[in-house]
Amino acid sequence: MDIKILLGKRIREYRQKYKLTQFQLAEKLGIDDKHLSRIELGKNMPQAAVISKLAEVFGVEPKNLFEFSHLKSTNDVKEELLELIKNLDDEQIILTYKYVKNFVI
Repeated sequence: MDIKILLGKRIREYRQKYKLTQFQLAEKLGIDDKHLSRIELGKNMPQAAVISKLAEVFGVEPKNLFEFSHLKSTNDVKEELLELIKNLDDEQIILTYKYVKNFVI
């Protein structure tokens, strides 16, 4: 998925968590609410200054805005897991198997 779309979803997620309207958040960021709407829809990429201000408003490090793993589709997660497993050595595969088996049972 496109990084602009993922970032937009993440920003919307934080905004809703803090119970802010787009207008309220846009005001805090010093941008137009229509511009914020386009960012949340993944049509615009925010500038570095806006990303910095978002992190400040939400009380997180800027890198947290780019944590998208929970937004991935199940198929994307499965493909990524399979790719990770392909790169493990035998011992790591056994340890991973034991961990997963204990986790799901």
